[in-house]
Amino acid sequence: MKKVFLIILVLVSAVGIAGYIYIGVIDKQGQEKVAQLQVRVNKTLNVMSLKVNKWRQKIEILAKDEELIASLDKAAQPEKLQAWIEKNRSSIDDLLMLRVLRPGLMTVDVSISPPLDYAGLELMRKAVSSKKTQMPEVHMMSRDERHIAIVVPVLKADEPIAVVLASLAVEPIKKIFQSSMTTEKGGWLALKQGPLVIVSGGDRTQQTGDFIDGGTVLTTSWKVDIRKRFEPLPIAQRELIWYLVFLVSVISVVGLLANVFGDEQKRKKIKILLNKVSDVRKAKVTAKIDAELAKSVEGEEPAHILSVEDLLVKQRILDAIKKGEEDSKEDTGQTMSKPDEPAFIENNNDEVDAPIDIPQSIFRAYDIRGIVDDTLTEAGVYLIGCAIASEAITAGQSTIVIARDGRTHSPRLSESLAKGIQSKGCNVIDIGQVPTPVLYFATHNLDTQSGVMITGSHNPKNYNGLKIVIAGDTLSGEAIQSLYKRIDNCNFEQIGEGSYEQQMMLPEYIGAVTSDVRMGRMIKVVVDCGNGVAGEAAPMLLSTLGCDVVPLYCEVDGNFPNHHPDPSKPENLQELIAKVREEEAELGLAFDGDGDRLGVVDSEGNIIWPDRQMMLYAIDVLSRQAGADILYDVKCTRNLAKVIAKHGGKPMMCQTGHSLIKAKMKETNAELAGEMSGHIFFKERWYGFDDALYTAARLLEIISAEFRSTAEVFAALPNSVSTPELNIGLQEGENFTFIEQLQSQATFDDAKIITIDGLRVEFKDGWGLVRASNTTPTLVLRFEADDEQGLERIKQSFREQMLKINADIELPF
Repeated sequence: MKKVFLIILVLVSAVGIAGYIYIGVIDKQGQEKVAQLQVRVNKTLNVMSLKVNKWRQKIEILAKDEELIASLDKAAQPEKLQAWIEKNRSSIDDLLMLRVLRPGLMTVDVSISPPLDYAGLELMRKAVSSKKTQMPEVHMMSRDERHIAIVVPVLKADEPIAVVLASLAVEPIKKIFQSSMTTEKGGWLALKQGPLVIVSGGDRTQQTGDFIDGGTVLTTSWKVDIRKRFEPLPIAQRELIWYLVFLVSVISVVGLLANVFGDEQKRKKIKILLNKVSDVRKAKVTAKIDAELAKSVEGEEPAHILSVEDLLVKQRILDAIKKGEEDSKEDTGQTMSKPDEPAFIENNNDEVDAPIDIPQSIFRAYDIRGIVDDTLTEAGVYLIGCAIASEAITAGQSTIVIARDGRTHSPRLSESLAKGIQSKGCNVIDIGQVPTPVLYFATHNLDTQSGVMITGSHNPKNYNGLKIVIAGDTLSGEAIQSLYKRIDNCNFEQIGEGSYEQQMMLPEYIGAVTSDVRMGRMIKVVVDCGNGVAGEAAPMLLSTLGCDVVPLYCEVDGNFPNHHPDPSKPENLQELIAKVREEEAELGLAFDGDGDRLGVVDSEGNIIWPDRQMMLYAIDVLSRQAGADILYDVKCTRNLAKVIAKHGGKPMMCQTGHSLIKAKMKETNAELAGEMSGHIFFKERWYGFDDALYTAARLLEIISAEFRSTAEVFAALPNSVSTPELNIGLQEGENFTFIEQLQSQATFDDAKIITIDGLRVEFKDGWGLVRASNTTPTLVLRFEADDEQGLERIKQSFREQMLKINADIELPF
């Protein structure tokens, strides 16, 4: 027997050693191929670096030219500077445009190709503040006008008096890269600026291979990413060693046991000894378990902080105990008290000072929203991040873009969100403090298809929340609830540790909008951002379009010191109305807290509610997209459907909710959609998400083609007597119960009942609506009629039906 086991040991050891050597040889060959590929990549990087340095040196020489410095003197004629520029245009290879701008005169210029966009302005400002040459950047990456921008400050007495901006062709860099990659079979390579790809090439079959850092182009922020597929090894060398040790150990132990238990007398002695030890251990363990279970059943507080996994295990034990006790006491009717839940959790060695349970009430119909440090905590957002990452992983996504609004607590919630997402293995691209539409734009243009916006939207300053996009779909309904279920069940995916990087997207966004929208003339416009996050982007965008912008409350301040950023409320538009009249502006634009809802005031100070704005947008879209589906929510005027049909479109009423409407747009392939709240969705020429900034630009494009005043333009559209959006505050959940009762009990004579979202009742001369808000515990109401008499009659009929349901309800009409 001993000889058999010895032979087996020798054979296993021999096979293991041979395998170890073979795997080592294969692994070494792979490393040598990577080293050879890296040598070829380094040569390419060096050639590109030489090209960039040649450009840079020539521009720096020009910036020190005494003739240039003299032409910038205040006493010099402007023609002198222009003559210098013309003279030196041909001195730099591959130059597309040469600009010299003084610090106080830097403005966007889209009239000449390549345009000077916001990214170029930012680069120039950095050059002025640092007094140093800036690293080259590729601007307008996804457009025909893409170019390389190099900025050098012009210094006089060590102070910047101007900057030289050279716009250079990208083609030379592409050619250098592609010439070396044409025959490359060792991998797939991509030259990148941040997450954006400048050029790529190589062996396409390697695109799904492992990632290798290929290095950077010196004096630039450009880097090369390598993808290379390796021959799959059956097992790693280190793992083989462990398996070999394990097998040898098992064989040795089995051989030893076979030798011992092969002797009958030894076997009997061991059995007697084990029985004695077992009896003693059983008694001790039974006593310990009884004591622990007694403590748990009595509901004593735990003596230490538990991990999420510990809590789940203990809860399952307690559930089993409780079920057993209930079964045993079924005849006597006795019940057990529920044990107290631990007040803290431990996760990754960081104590999170918050309840484990996240209130299900914050997981609403089309986003997550709660009161900060009450129902929505940093610990809660961390877990929500884990759930979002898990859903993204399940959907085949690996990177999530995040952004935040200007509320005071948004940065810390954003940090918790990023950590939660990364902890499950998803990468995070943080685009910082920007409006929600810029986040949506980033999910399309960074090819992530997934993003999360930390925002309280138009809710009070103590609220915050999350708007979520995964794999191109904005989450709503069951998809939102599935996040809660993952957290409640601790059902998270795990694929490693994700990366984190920051990326500026606002310049790209403004560039994309300005390239799409064409203004017919300059328009004077007052912009009221209510101290929301659109305060930076909106004036910048409209100025770039060529508008004369009068800013009002455009400083981002999460405390909203002037008025609440909700343009659906008339009281929040009064200062905008006054400013439009004072400035004699053609238009007033109001943005909500996160920049996805728009309010409009015409040249006479009249509020143009979004359903009437939609008439103008619909007419414009249908002039190019005949027969298109156009969606509107249940709060909109019925005149809108008439206008859509009159101009050849197909009107379709749907539920309120930005995520619900986006889903409906995908289903119907609609070109345009809008809500009474101010969410407007353009699919024609844009991406189909709600975007107040882009909507404002489209409105200005339409208005700038008119020579009538904006008051005259809107007066030409059909109008009715109507109320604004009215609200009735209730306790959490009462609004939904009230609607259910109203739908089942209310009766209206000679009317059409619509229940797709609350209760909309249409009469011959008007309509009324009551629905439950999905963002706050309120009822939302609106009424419309052909005249004041009809409006009062409709309101009275609703008044009677609502008081039957709740006689104590306070009606605002």
